[in-house]
Amino acid sequence: MSASPGAYLTSLQTGLWYRVGSQYWVLPVVINTAISASTTYGSYVFPVPLQSVFGAVLTMTAVSGTSPTLTVSIVNYDLVAVYNGTGGSGASTTLFSSVSSTGTYVYTASNTVFTDASITLTVGGTSPSFTITLTIYIRE
Repeated sequence: MSASPGAYLTSLQTGLWYRVGSQYWVLPVVINTAISASTTYGSYVFPVPLQSVFGAVLTMTAVSGTSPTLTVSIVNYDLVAVYNGTGGSGASTTLFSSVSSTGTYVYTASNTVFTDASITLTVGGTSPSFTITLTIYIRE
């Protein structure tokens, strides 16, 4: 299996570790939705081991509207700030920026530490509409 397993992983149950060959994979989040306005999913707890690979696969099957764009970001929460009552939203990482056409898009990063995070889908354009599957995965 490659570092971007795509459709294979979307068929598995979220939240469980799977062994594929010599590697372990977990699928914490799969979002299947049609969206027409910006929205946030989460908070999710990602069981990210050290030295892991974090990835996302965005499959966009339908797009409509005038100049539609979709940006997908992950926001990692600062748990110490949440506990102390001084905040909570940490760094934001853009996974996919201004996607405007159907297709499959892949994001991977090594040695990431996303633990408690939310997924933000930001739409732009006039009367935008998207049908997507967003799969987040972690490989040990």
